[in-house]
Amino acid sequence: MSERPSILVVDDTPDNLSLMSGLLKDDYQVKVAPSGERALRIAQSDKPPDLILLDVMMPEMDGYEVCRRLQADEKTRDIPVVFLTAKSEVADETLGFSLGAVDYITKPISPPIVLARVRTQLAMKRVSDFLRDQNAFLETEVQRRTEELLATRLAHQVVERDLKLALRLQRSMLPPARFAPQGWEVSAHLEPARTIGGDLYDYFRLGADRLLFAVGDVSDKGVASALFMVRVLTLLRWLANTCEEPSQVLQQLNEALCKDNDACMFVTLGVGVVHLQTGELAYAHGGHEAPVLITPGQAPRLLELASGPALGLMEDGEYPLHRLRLEPGQQLLLVSDGVNEANNPAQDQFGEERLLEVCVPGGRDLVHRCREAVTRFADGAEPNDDVTILLLSHGGNVG
Repeated sequence: MSERPSILVVDDTPDNLSLMSGLLKDDYQVKVAPSGERALRIAQSDKPPDLILLDVMMPEMDGYEVCRRLQADEKTRDIPVVFLTAKSEVADETLGFSLGAVDYITKPISPPIVLARVRTQLAMKRVSDFLRDQNAFLETEVQRRTEELLATRLAHQVVERDLKLALRLQRSMLPPARFAPQGWEVSAHLEPARTIGGDLYDYFRLGADRLLFAVGDVSDKGVASALFMVRVLTLLRWLANTCEEPSQVLQQLNEALCKDNDACMFVTLGVGVVHLQTGELAYAHGGHEAPVLITPGQAPRLLELASGPALGLMEDGEYPLHRLRLEPGQQLLLVSDGVNEANNPAQDQFGEERLLEVCVPGGRDLVHRCREAVTRFADGAEPNDDVTILLLSHGGNVG
């Protein structure tokens, strides 16, 4: 039986330590620290915790300083930190994220929220640790033993098995391929060009009446892009709850991705928020493919919307906000450039014109038809990029 994950709870108030310990002890190994200094000693021990729940307001050394020191230490910088705080100002949360925190839990705490956030962060850490270890393996073993590994069928099978496991873990972070809230429907498909890739899609509710959806494409391919994709998804999900508009989400996400980005990775990303009752939609993007608006009785059209820069390159990037309204029967299609830039054996590209030809109004199977059209066009040519498709449909009379 595997050892239970360990959680370090840091708080200068004994009652809070007792409350959190009682809440977590059935499922996790719980360590407690009444001060920042004690927390650092535990984190730097031979058995560091898997997750730290850190109070912000403490005497002598506050949570922000503890987080700074954890990030500065190579031994502790990969331990995810979740702040426990009564502060709810955006500036306070932004400061925490800039210091390396992965989430905030506001006081007074809600036990179901604490348990859900802990489970989510531990799952993300498992994925991140696995992908990081896989990347280290590929950087060392492949360089040192490339010829031997290529000649050894068994070793090749082991690598393939591990990469397939990485793909399953990566896919586990994505929401289901179909979702139908309140007369709407979201359909999606993601197919990496290699065993694992850097494309992403996401959607989730913001309160009872709003739904956020996103499609992104990380630079490069393989393990490096998969790690960056995990970072993008994690930041997107938490920033979305602190920002009113998609343009603000992109701006703060861009600032976070630009920090410590020595590899110069970046992501093109389109983010929309739709009001499920009114159909009002706000959209912003950073260098991403133009979405397609599909209206019954009309030709589909590309929405050539002003863009900000790809995220991760320029800290001061600005992202114009666009507003439209989806009426019942209308659909919005978002794709990654793996669709439009798919090549056939003659090196022709699929292109926007062929994409528009596929977009027959009123069909729920559009995601499947788009994927099949790209496959037929490629005619067996090796894919040069990941393919991601997301369709937002409004109204029960779609299909």
